[in-house]
Amino acid sequence: MTVTPITAFSGDRSARLAELLAETSPEARRRRVEAATRPALPALAPLLPDGRLPRGTVVEVFDDRYLLGALAAGAAQDPRCYVGIIAFEDLGLAALDALGVPFSRMAVVDAPGPRWPDVVAAMAREEAFGVLLLGSTEPPGPRTHQRIAALLRESGTTLLTTTPWPGAALRLTTSEQQCIGLGDGWGQVTHRTATVHCTGRGRAGTHTRSLFLLLPGPDGTAQPLTAATDQQPAPATAITA
Repeated sequence: MTVTPITAFSGDRSARLAELLAETSPEARRRRVEAATRPALPALAPLLPDGRLPRGTVVEVFDDRYLLGALAAGAAQDPRCYVGIIAFEDLGLAALDALGVPFSRMAVVDAPGPRWPDVVAAMAREEAFGVLLLGSTEPPGPRTHQRIAALLRESGTTLLTTTPWPGAALRLTTSEQQCIGLGDGWGQVTHRTATVHCTGRGRAGTHTRSLFLLLPGPDGTAQPLTAATDQQPAPATAITA
C-alpha cells in the first residue's frame, strides 16, 4: 500500500485554489468580457451589458441613424475593425466619419436588392468586418435568419440592423428628440438631444436602460448631455433620415 503524504494533498489544494482565484479575478473577468464584446463609446457604455457591444449577435436599432452610427463608431475604436454598410442608399457617410468611423474603414454596398443576405454572409466571413450596418430590407425568413445567425456566431461579427430581427440580442430606440439651434424659419442645427433606450434578452437582461444624450453633440460625436456645456456650438452634419 502506498502512503501519500498529507502535504502532497495540501499542495494540490493550494495550487487548485490559486488557479480558481486567478480564474475568478477581476482581471480574468475583464479579459473574458473583452473577448466576447467590442468597444462602445463612453457616452453609450451605460446602456450596454458590460458597457460594450456584444460580438457575434444581432442588435436592432430603430428610427435613429445617429444612434446606429454611434454604436459603429464605438466598435471602430479598434483600428482592426472595418464597418460594412449594406442597403443604405442615403446614409450620410460624412456624419458617420464625424461620429468616429473613418472613411478608410468603411465598405458600402448601397443597393444589394434581394441578395442582401449573400452580401451580409460574405462580409461576415471576412474577419476584418467587425460590424455590419444593415438598412431596410425584407425581414429574414427562418432559414436565412438561421444561416446568418450561425455565421455571426462563428465570425464574431456584430450586425446592427434597422430591420426587425427574430432573436436579436439587444434593441435600441430613441425618444424625446430635440434639435437645438433652429428658430422660426432661421438658424441651423448645432446639436440634438435624445433619450436612448436599450432592452436586452438572455444574459443582457430584459429590463430597459435609458439615457439622455447629445446625439450628436456640437462636435458631431455622441456625448453625455452635460458634455456640451463648455463647448462652442458648430453645425452638425446631417444623416439623411
